[in-house]
Amino acid sequence: MAPPEPEAWLRHKVWTEWSLPPEKRLFLAFSGGGDSTALLAAGQAIGLQLHLLHVNHHWHPDSDRWAAHAEQQAARYGYPCTVLNLPADLEGEGPEDRARQGRYALLAAQLQAGDWLLSAQHRDDQAETLLLQLLRGAGIDGLAAMPERRPLGRGTLARPFLTLSRAQLQQYLRQRGLTWIEDPANADPRYARARVRQHVFPLLADLGWPKASECLARSATNLADQRAVEDAWYLARKQEIWATSKSPPHWLPVRAVQALSPPLQRVLLRRWLRDLAVPMPDQHTLQRLLRLCGPQQGGKRLQWQDVFFWRQGERLWFWRELPDFCLDERPWLPKLPSGESCGFRWAWGKERPVELSESAVAVGTKTQLAASRLYWRRREEGSLYCNRSGQKRPVKKLLLELAVPPFLRDRIPILWTEAGEILCIPGFYPPALTAAGAEEWLWVDWTAAHR
Repeated sequence: MAPPEPEAWLRHKVWTEWSLPPEKRLFLAFSGGGDSTALLAAGQAIGLQLHLLHVNHHWHPDSDRWAAHAEQQAARYGYPCTVLNLPADLEGEGPEDRARQGRYALLAAQLQAGDWLLSAQHRDDQAETLLLQLLRGAGIDGLAAMPERRPLGRGTLARPFLTLSRAQLQQYLRQRGLTWIEDPANADPRYARARVRQHVFPLLADLGWPKASECLARSATNLADQRAVEDAWYLARKQEIWATSKSPPHWLPVRAVQALSPPLQRVLLRRWLRDLAVPMPDQHTLQRLLRLCGPQQGGKRLQWQDVFFWRQGERLWFWRELPDFCLDERPWLPKLPSGESCGFRWAWGKERPVELSESAVAVGTKTQLAASRLYWRRREEGSLYCNRSGQKRPVKKLLLELAVPPFLRDRIPILWTEAGEILCIPGFYPPALTAAGAEEWLWVDWTAAHR
């Protein structure tokens, strides 16, 4: 007798397609609902080594009871279970988005390198996601919906049931005589996904599209293929544009944009913004950003939310809004292994410390700085600095050469020595470098604190 379809499909995915060893421990995102209950039962049936993770959202009177149910189900199957508590102060566009982002952040924090987390989303969930993204006017990243596998934290999130329907999983639950929790939120019309599930898809079936979910999920797969093509194209372009950088810097050569057709210009900009972890702009803002890459745009800038784009010469620069810094005019010399000053992270190390980004700069060794008093100060009108040749030069000219936008020139903190030498302008000077050597260097990082 053939095994039930969820078990056969899970075995194929985990051991054949993904080539995971049978003894490998896998995490399972377990809500206690029907889908994750089916995944738990199928996993136990084929002998997976599982560790359940349950997120307690605390948004329903029965939330604690559901957490207890998760622990009971784990004990029933002989698996460990960890309950994670969702904090109340979450950011997001709405309750669904806040819960989703907070949930994935908690789950990601549990994963170490090489860990896998199984999640029970299925084909109907995929179709609902695509439809909701269409209604939001999403681009291809959103329309590709949920990938079968993607990085999550230091590990991998995998959805082995994406090609199975909700009906197939419910049939499996009935065959096994299993019970599960019904979250009232799944039927609450305040939530967009619940309205789509309860009203839109039944209406589509009544109007002659009984396989709407299957067709939409297939479209999401096709769009995911197109996204992969765009990603591969962008990776090749990225290697050409920023050949000497391991990651895209905060500037884009406008000639690289001008050489492309308008559709590819938009693809390049979207992928660059995604690499910079910038919120994706709407179509109107994206077109304004493209215009900054055109002729006769020098000196012009664009701001939305907390980010700035500034055209200077042949480069389009990007910077985040700087916070209001309270600079202490007293001498500063870090003596602890690591810390923060003026909102910038810093650390000592022979090589770039792992907690700092690739934009961190080495400004001097312990020997060089031992006898120095350092000061964080802003530029003042007419102020001069001493370059490495001992010449006095205007700070204003240095900031211009470094492409520091005018709206930052009077605000950005500058790290000075007592002799008037500039050691660091975070995010601008000196350029990122590798300071390997026998002695530890002082590294200062802007992007790690304000990304």
